[in-house]
Amino acid sequence: MELEKDKKEKMIIGLGFGLILFVIVFTLLRNSDFTKKDNLNAKQSNLNSQLSTSLPYETIGAKDLNKKILGIGTKEEFTLLDIRPFNEYIQEHIVDAINIPPDEFPAKEKININNLVVVIGNDSADKNISTALEKLKEEGCKNIVVLAGGMASWTQIIGATVTYGDPKSFVDQSKVSYLDPAELNDAITQKVPVYIIDVRSKEQFAEGYIAGAKNIPFEELEKRRGEITEKKVIVVGLNELQEFQASVQIYDMLLVSPYVMRTAMPGWKDKGFALVK
Repeated sequence: MELEKDKKEKMIIGLGFGLILFVIVFTLLRNSDFTKKDNLNAKQSNLNSQLSTSLPYETIGAKDLNKKILGIGTKEEFTLLDIRPFNEYIQEHIVDAINIPPDEFPAKEKININNLVVVIGNDSADKNISTALEKLKEEGCKNIVVLAGGMASWTQIIGATVTYGDPKSFVDQSKVSYLDPAELNDAITQKVPVYIIDVRSKEQFAEGYIAGAKNIPFEELEKRRGEITEKKVIVVGLNELQEFQASVQIYDMLLVSPYVMRTAMPGWKDKGFALVK
């Protein structure tokens, strides 16, 4: 019995020493890992600083730009100028950014060059940045900064963007719901409160619209997003693609999940449902 007791005591002592050794080794390795990460972060920070100071133009980081957009800190009028090609712009862009690629300049016809102009490219290696800066200076723009790292940096650090919506994208499809013209007509007939946004042009809207619909043309959605105050929104338009893209934009800007009316306004007219003219 005593022999077995001694064995158990030795085993417990051995396990105790083993646990202590494990904790010591784990602590040393963890500290070493943290030190490596700190060194890596410091090197990355130094590299970014060197790149920033070596660039022939002034830059603004994604976090600082986001503060400006949110109105945090010094108030200053600014314009976001996205110089990427239009097909890249519609895939995703910063809200309120105006798309003018260098080959579509002069820019002063579309933006206030007296404001601070924040130029947004793809990344720091975007060759269009230098071209855009030269043209802006030729137009008399004096207060210019470039988003450091471009959209690549913004999406990685901030993430908040607006897209035109891709019907083949599962993510974009998850942002919207659908209803048929008959369902909307039934709701109106039964006097169920509905909030309808018609994203067709003013001219198309004037030709006939659903009773109670508010006209915010597709091209004006971003600058007029503040007019959308309801959480349950039904979007109608020229066709279902326009409705879908408008709905995805609304979701991205306001976190509101709109309803897309299937077959759009042509489908509503084909059913013979009422229009206001």
